Amino acid sequence: MKPVFLSILLVLTGATCFAQTDSIKVWNKWCARADTALLFPTANNLIQIYSAGIKPTDLAIKSLDNALKLGTPEIKGDTLSVMAMPYPKYGKRMRLTITNKRTQKLLKTVQFSAGEIPVPVARLGSITSATEAKKKDILDQSFLRVVFANSLYNYPYRIKEYTFKSRMAGRDINIPVKGFFITNEVLTVLSNAPTGAFIEFTGIQATCPECNPRTLTDLKMFVR
Repeated sequence: MKPVFLSILLVLTGATCFAQTDSIKVWNKWCARADTALLFPTANNLIQIYSAGIKPTDLAIKSLDNALKLGTPEIKGDTLSVMAMPYPKYGKRMRLTITNKRTQKLLKTVQFSAGEIPVPVARLGSITSATEAKKKDILDQSFLRVVFANSLYNYPYRIKEYTFKSRMAGRDINIPVKGFFITNEVLTVLSNAPTGAFIEFTGIQATCPECNPRTLTDLKMFVR
């Protein structure tokens, strides 16, 4: 049994060492998981490359397929970055090669895949439900955020403005807010909201770097 056990141990050790010697790291900055080679059509994609033993100035990158277009590489610190434009209609393969300029040695080939992007929506802090929430959970939130539900896309959108609406004790409430924070005025109303109260965040404007503001679907929920 010992020779068999030793062989298995050597295989596992070799696999571990191999994984650790992968000194070229490649990821899409705007994908929530750095270990997922995913690009998003019609969205912002910034491929970033880091090598533990090679200067970024010595790295050359190239797209092998028409489905992947690359911008002009830029270097900041120890990382090489390049804008990527995926066009899956031109083919399923989107391969990127990384070469050592000095030795012309191929260091790595990365196969990217395309991920769909849903329409961005507003969420109240960490509350995932868009229809109802406990009053305590609502009061624990301090801001509105933008999410891409069921997607790894995480480009930094933020809420620019919104209007809080409700009707309590026979009175219509309408509070315009600049920014994404839940203001003290809104929190005061929420703290007095009875169970079953209906609250709305309307006119939600979201923006992101280098893009025009866009209007998101109203966020409406019951307090329970």
